[in-house]
Amino acid sequence: MKNTFATEIILPNEQERLHALRSYRILGTYAEKSFKSIAKLVADIFKSSIAMISLVDAEEVYFGSNVGMDNAVGPRGESFCSLTILKPEVNVIEDALLDPVVANNPLVCGDFGLRFYAGAPLITHDGFMIGTVCLVDTKPRTFNDHDKSILEGMAGLVMEQIELRLQNLLDTERQAVVNDQLLASNEKLSASEGRFQTILDTMAEGVRIIDTSGRLVYANIMAQHLLGLTPSKIEDGVYDDPKWQLLWVNGSPLPEEDHPMAIMMRTGQPVLDYEVALQPPGRERFYISVNAAPIFDRQSGELTGGIGTFMDVTNRRKVLQQKDEFINVASHELRTPVTSLKAAMQIMDRIKDNPKPDVLAKMIDQSNKSLSRLTSLITDLLDSNRISQGQLHLRKTKFNLSSILESQHIRDAEKHEIIIEGIIDMEIEADEQQIDQVLVNLLSNAVKYAPESKVIHVIIEHLAEQLKISVKDSGPGIAQDQLIHLFERYYRVDYSGFQYSGLGLGLYISSEIIKKHGGTIGVESVVGSGTTFWFTIPI
Repeated sequence: MKNTFATEIILPNEQERLHALRSYRILGTYAEKSFKSIAKLVADIFKSSIAMISLVDAEEVYFGSNVGMDNAVGPRGESFCSLTILKPEVNVIEDALLDPVVANNPLVCGDFGLRFYAGAPLITHDGFMIGTVCLVDTKPRTFNDHDKSILEGMAGLVMEQIELRLQNLLDTERQAVVNDQLLASNEKLSASEGRFQTILDTMAEGVRIIDTSGRLVYANIMAQHLLGLTPSKIEDGVYDDPKWQLLWVNGSPLPEEDHPMAIMMRTGQPVLDYEVALQPPGRERFYISVNAAPIFDRQSGELTGGIGTFMDVTNRRKVLQQKDEFINVASHELRTPVTSLKAAMQIMDRIKDNPKPDVLAKMIDQSNKSLSRLTSLITDLLDSNRISQGQLHLRKTKFNLSSILESQHIRDAEKHEIIIEGIIDMEIEADEQQIDQVLVNLLSNAVKYAPESKVIHVIIEHLAEQLKISVKDSGPGIAQDQLIHLFERYYRVDYSGFQYSGLGLGLYISSEIIKKHGGTIGVESVVGSGTTFWFTIPI
């Protein structure tokens, strides 16, 4: 491999890094291209014509998910991404001609004329850097700390999806192993029927066996439970089918000929990890992943039936939906303050030679609000990423509770009056910045979701060896069916069909901070009578 950079691009742990990369089984697959929507989001946010998600192999760099490029692979010795995976920080080259490490690179000196590059490494859960989320330009650009934070957050999101894909792949393979075991056991059924029946009835997966006419001849206990089947009282080996509606995962009806068991019987080939939805009447829709395999007569080789195994993957489907929804929400929430800030800066640029005080003051105020909103969103993204990677660390110090309860940003709530009740002059040992972050988040939620609650109470209680802090409003309250989800990642409360702005991360981050302190967090609410969020920390 020819190295065109004026520095070494191979890390001492290269073999371990390559093993980590290849363990995800993503190179050269459709999954590698599936992140193109995130590459487009990066290009939109930074107004760049070229953005990509790369994977750095031994000799080449793969960037199948890209915007603005024709090639999907390039030599590692020429790719700037080879430099980005050397350190865990965001790598920025604002003007390549002025950087001695890259000035002689053919992408800089050649027809392409690369001048600007910014990349954040994709870091696995065990610390290996396997690729990047990056953008390039043919003109020099500046790239500030806020830009770096956004790019780093996007890299964390991509890595989470790569990890989730691997887990789903391993689950599918485990299902295939179970399917093979079932087929082997079926051949010995006559000799070990009792033992085999016990195994089937204690399995976590549903099992169905059909004959060549498609008649169901066996369903284990889990299959009966998941599909709503009951053994018929009329004929042994027949099941009363409730005829639940079978759907594609997008909600449209699934034709009978597209059922995985029908496909298997038609083709004589196994069908693996075929995901469908089931809609029972009066119940919530759920999703199952089906494996269907043919059963052949060992002597004649004729198809005698089929065996299907399936498992409930509703939680997996919801996680994937939440990820997709989060990307859309993040795109909108990040783009709004960026657009507003850019508009304000353009106006100030036009009037800089003849400034009007009232317009200038308004634009500065708008810029500060947009920057504050952007900073808050970036902080939530980075905190969420640190939590998912197990990197939320506490810096405990001894401090007086009054130092945060009497601070200006706690008291400053515009149209709301903050009333503090209880003894606040007490010394505690905790991470002052993180406890302040939790309190500010609970107060911000009270202001946002209870705008008509003119008074918000902050109540401090000393309970044995714990300190309890509550934030109480007299707003519209929250429905009981939503309370159990409030501290979940990405969850956003729906008030009568109206979604408030935000990423749905604040309460999740607050919950993780309090758990890290060894405390508890909770909520009490009655629709029409207000809401109280509270948390405890050990004293």
